[in-house]
Amino acid sequence: MEMLKTLYKTVGVVFLLVLTVLEGQSLTATGTGYGLTKDAATEQAKRDAVEQGLGAYMTSTTTVTATSIEDNIYSKAQGFVKSFKVTKESQGPDGNWEITIEAEVTDMIDQVMADEAALQTLLNAMNRPRIIFMVREENLIDNTSTDFAETKLLAMFYEKGFDVVDRQLVQALKGEADYTQALAGNVAAAAKIASMLGAEVIVIGTAKISSGGKFGPMTSGQADLNAKIIRADTGEILAVVPQARGKHPHISPSTAGVTAVNKAADALGKNIISQLVIKWSTQQSNFVKVYIVLKGADFMSYMTFESFLKAQTVSGIRNAYAKSLNDGVAEYEVEFEGKSQALAMGLAQTSPDGLNFRVTGLTGNRITAEVVQ
Repeated sequence: MEMLKTLYKTVGVVFLLVLTVLEGQSLTATGTGYGLTKDAATEQAKRDAVEQGLGAYMTSTTTVTATSIEDNIYSKAQGFVKSFKVTKESQGPDGNWEITIEAEVTDMIDQVMADEAALQTLLNAMNRPRIIFMVREENLIDNTSTDFAETKLLAMFYEKGFDVVDRQLVQALKGEADYTQALAGNVAAAAKIASMLGAEVIVIGTAKISSGGKFGPMTSGQADLNAKIIRADTGEILAVVPQARGKHPHISPSTAGVTAVNKAADALGKNIISQLVIKWSTQQSNFVKVYIVLKGADFMSYMTFESFLKAQTVSGIRNAYAKSLNDGVAEYEVEFEGKSQALAMGLAQTSPDGLNFRVTGLTGNRITAEVVQ
């Protein structure tokens, strides 16, 4: 058991390498991973490929210890597993999987954004999060309600291969208090909207289209946009884009405004994608925060379950914190090296002495369980 805990202590995905090491080049490396499922083993194999590739480079250029390699890989990481293929897989008598892969690592932001396959690799690793856009637009040129910015963002993310929630499903909630509050910038309301529609991420923002004045027959169209990117299951603000601007002159004031807002939305969209790529890549290479809700708990089971998590009986747990106990509902925050599904699987297959529980649900990074009497 201790050997397995050591072997997949680094469960989690992968994806980061040192930019100063790669300097724009791709690197091929082999990695091996172990896990309760094929997916968990594959994720560790990706991470191992990064460690092996970086270790090979570092030992050829400088003298370092194994500990310093492991400690520095992620603190200086700025790379990505662009593609990989499984070269060997087997399942042991204990049910655990061993997966070996060959992975190609590339620089992160520019290449991932430019390479559709690389971006899809990251989206797949994140379980293809669904995204919603809600942009409140003020058009001071036409003095009418418009949605040019939101339309541009939806088209842009759809073309990039993101799983975008249909706008009609969002607009069907018009008149609901949460819809109105979300459009007004309320983060909690936006998270509720996203959860209602089965999305993991929601982007809320504002757009303002105005005239910068006339220059002869031409009107200078101007647009200012901003946005917040919110994680649905926790209400966490993943990133903020405080401002994106666009300008465009045209003989038609309306055309000037539309073109300006499309330019601003394009800049905003690229900024959002960039921040999500950084956030998700860093999250995958280090650890994710998973929230566990245990129902039917009393004080003793509350403390027993915390000790069980802190003991790291389930491989991949880095740390665990008991957050609250109210009316029989206990909440915990876990730092986990891997996907939430792997943690849920581990919890479902183990239990502490004196406490029986079963996993009952999994949504995003939130696991629900209940005490079994």
